[in-house]
Amino acid sequence: MRLKSDCIACLVERAKYECDMIFKEEEDDAKIAAMKEILLFLVSHLSDKGKSRTPAFFGTERERILKRRSGIVDPHEHVKKRSNEAAKELLPVAIEYFSSHYDGIEALVRIAAAANSMEYGVRGYSYNDAAFKADFMHVLHERLNWDRDLILSAIRERDKVLYLTDNAGEVFFDAFVVKELSEMGKEVIVSPKSAAVINDATVNDWKEAAAYVGVEDVEMIPSGASIGVSREDASMEFLRVFNNDDYLVIAKGMGNYESISEFEAEFKQRLVYILRAKCMPVAQSIGVNRGELVAKLV
Repeated sequence: MRLKSDCIACLVERAKYECDMIFKEEEDDAKIAAMKEILLFLVSHLSDKGKSRTPAFFGTERERILKRRSGIVDPHEHVKKRSNEAAKELLPVAIEYFSSHYDGIEALVRIAAAANSMEYGVRGYSYNDAAFKADFMHVLHERLNWDRDLILSAIRERDKVLYLTDNAGEVFFDAFVVKELSEMGKEVIVSPKSAAVINDATVNDWKEAAAYVGVEDVEMIPSGASIGVSREDASMEFLRVFNNDDYLVIAKGMGNYESISEFEAEFKQRLVYILRAKCMPVAQSIGVNRGELVAKLV
C-alpha cells in the first residue's frame, strides 16, 4: 500500500505521541530535534523516483530515529507489558469461545482478528485495555468482513503455515491460535520481530506468550526489525520460508498489510491478511469500512 496524504498526518501525530512518551516534560528541545529529523526524512523521501514507499517504511525510520536519539532500546516497553497482562486475563474467554464454536478454524480466525484491536497511537483510533477487557466477547462476535469459504479452505488445505505476528498483547491470542493449528497437524513457523519496533511483539514477547500458552516447541524465525516485512532487512532464513510456495502466510495487522500488499501478487492463493482496519487509507485500500475486522485471501 503506497503512502496516502492521510498517512503523512498520522506519521507526524504518532511521532509527537511517541516523543511525549519517551522524553521528559523538560526535554522539549530534544522533542523538537527528534521531530525535525523525522520531518526531514519524510520530506526527503516523499518523491523518491522509481521507489514505492509505504507507510511502514516511514514508520520504521521514525522508530529508529527516536530510539537513537533517546537511547531507549524499547520505548514502548511499559505499554507492551500492560497489553500482555490484559491479554492474559482475556485468554480464558478466547479459549471458551473456541471450545464452544461449531467450526474451530473459523473461531481461530475470529480470535486472531479480534485480538488485532490491541493497538496504540493510530490517528483516529481509540483503544484502551480496560474497555477492551470489558467488551472482548462482543468483539469476538463482531461482523468479520471476509470470504468465509475461500479462507477456511485455504487454511484447511495447507499443511504448512508461516504466521506473522503483530502487536504485543495480541501475541498471546496468536500463541493460542498457533497451538490449535499445530494440534490440527499443521507445521507452523511463527515470526515475531527480532528487535523492538513500535508496540510490535518481539522474540521475547513471543517466548513469554508461548510459554504461557504451552506452545514453546513451535519453530520461530523472526521477520526482522521493521514495521511489516522489509525484504531488504529480513534474514535469508526468514525469506527462505516466506518465499516458499508450500507455506500459507498468515499476516497479522496493518503494518504487514501496508508492506506486503506492494508485492502480494507473488503470493496468490497463499496469503491471508487478518486485521482490524483502523485507518481510512488501509480500509480504502482493502475495500472495507474503517474499523471493520477483516480477513482477506489474496
